[in-house]
Formats: sequence, C-alpha cells, structure tokens
Amino acid sequence: MPLDPVLREIIRSSPPAPADLGSVSPQELRRASDERMLSIYGGMKEVGSVADVAVRGRDGEIHARLYRPRSIERPPLVVYYHGGGFVYYSVETHDNICRRLSTLSGAAVMSVDYRLAPEHKFPAAVHDAYDAVVWAGEAAEELGVDPNAIAVAGDSAGGNLAAAVSLMARDAGRGDLIRAQVLIYPVLNVIDMSPSRFEFGEGYMLEERMDRWFVAQYLADPRDATNPYASPLLAEDLRGLPPALVVTAEYDPLRDQGEIYAHRLRAAGVPATATRYLGMTHGFIRFYPRLRAGRDALAQIAGYLSAALRGSGPGAPRAAPSAGPGRAAVGGAPTGRDLPGRPRGPFGPIRPCRFTY
Repeated sequence: MPLDPVLREIIRSSPPAPADLGSVSPQELRRASDERMLSIYGGMKEVGSVADVAVRGRDGEIHARLYRPRSIERPPLVVYYHGGGFVYYSVETHDNICRRLSTLSGAAVMSVDYRLAPEHKFPAAVHDAYDAVVWAGEAAEELGVDPNAIAVAGDSAGGNLAAAVSLMARDAGRGDLIRAQVLIYPVLNVIDMSPSRFEFGEGYMLEERMDRWFVAQYLADPRDATNPYASPLLAEDLRGLPPALVVTAEYDPLRDQGEIYAHRLRAAGVPATATRYLGMTHGFIRFYPRLRAGRDALAQIAGYLSAALRGSGPGAPRAAPSAGPGRAAVGGAPTGRDLPGRPRGPFGPIRPCRFTY
C-alpha cells in the first residue's frame, strides 16, 4: 500500500536530524524532539482523574503518572512505557496517548518516567520499568486498581521495555504478575539486520543512522546488545510469557523484528497477535489527531487490553475481529489460498484480515 499521504506530508514538514549527530548534545536533541512531540496535541482528553505518583525503585524514586477512567472502581492497570530511543520523551510527551488508552480501555494507566540515556545507561531503564510494575502490584490497594489484572505496554523503546519486563518477571518467578503485553512498533533487537531495517532506513520517520545513534547512547558496553533484556528477540526461551499484541507499520525499519518476535512467541506456545498497519511508518500512533490509522490502532490496543484484563484467564485474547482498511494481520505459513502479488511478511503473505497465529 502506498505511504499514507497525510503521513507523507508530516514527514516532509518535519525537520531532519542534524547531518553530524556529534555536533549537538543528546540533551539539546532531546529538548527539541520533546517540544515537537508536545506540539502535536491541541488539548487534553478528559479522564476520571490524573495524579503523579512516586514509585519505589531499587535506585530511588521513579516518577510516574496515574490516569484513572471515570466511574470504575478498582479498574485493571496498564503500566505504560513511552518511546523515544531510550533518550527522548517523558510522561509529558505521551500524556494524551495514555489518556486516550485509559478512556478507551476502561483501565487505569500508569505512565513511567524511567531514566534516560546517555545519562543512565542500560540496564537503568529496564530496572526502572521492572521495579514500576512490581511496585504497582504491591501498591494496588493504595492505587485503587486490581492487582490481578495488570498489563504492560509501550511504543518503540517503550515496547522494548515492556517485552524486557515480561521476560524479567518470568525469570524472577513472577510471571503471573503480568496478564498481557502490548508492543507497539517495538525495538526488540538492537543489532537487527533484517531486511526492513535497510529497506526503510531512510526517509520514513525513523532513520537507520538515528537508530544506531540511539543504541550508542543506550549501551555502555557493545556486548550488552546481546543481553535479552536489551534485545528480547535474542532470548533463547520465550515460553511462559504473557499473551502479546504486536503492532507494526509497513514502512518501519523495525517492522520485521516485531513480526518475527510475534512468530517466536506463538512457536513457544504464547498467544500472540501481530497487526501490520499498511501505509504507516514508525511512530504513526502519536499522530492520531491527524491519522485515522493512529486512532484505529489505539482503539485496537484498548480493545485487546480490555479483553485481556477482563477475560476469563491469562490467555483470554486468543482471537481478534477482522481488520479494517489499512491494516492486515501477519504470520503463518503460505497456503494454497495465497494469491500471487500479495505483500509478504517474514513468515508468509499478508492477508487482508487480522488473526491470531
């Protein structure tokens, strides 16, 4: 599908990253990027209540923001991790996204201000992300949420953290803490060499040189790149992880790694749905005020979370309705029904529907 014309105009009007990334400090780039992100939203979406909370972490307090839906006592909780390459953004830049998710899903959303690189290298962000969800489970009564209905979610680098936290909880024997994970165009392998990384590495929002720069800021030691908590796709064993929804974008350099991760989860016996949004690039959800696909994706994510956290068990989200225009499910092996000319994912043709595979 061609690149969405609204998104093409957004890309055209966005200022490019400096030609020499070393000529500007990470802090200056962060400040400029945060300001651009905040300029997208015209007003705040109303929710039941909003409160800043102090999370107890192993290295000190972690700032977080709790959004509660209207008229729901002890709602489920979604612990959300913002994107930004581990270097940019905050609870402020993702305020409207979290408000919308809370309203649409009927769940409380706790957005975590984890420590950023390069000031805080790996695994600081992962530790903050994990400590936040553990604390939320322990402080559920204080927060007024259901301790048995907690999910993690995040976009881009935040999707990496959501996946890493799910792995870490399982490895610590606390796998029952997290009922579901939602990974939105996630970074799952910081040394990825899949085709989409190069096919869409220039001119499609997230550029390959910027991706390399983010990783350089995040890792203190290049050998950390193969640590599963930095690159969840490289984990040897994915059994015992919570059910997952993986959202990818057709023109995203990270597309293949997200879809491969969903395939590996399914192969490990974990219910996993992967949805590729056609005509979209990395980061498209943040433009939901202008992009229908962004609004559709947030609605899909909210519906998935609602089913996962209010279903009859950890595997509740096992099926999904047909996809609407502009999105298609991915996964599965080619069958005799596949038609010539259909776009292909890493494990078979893209079909004009969405399904759990």
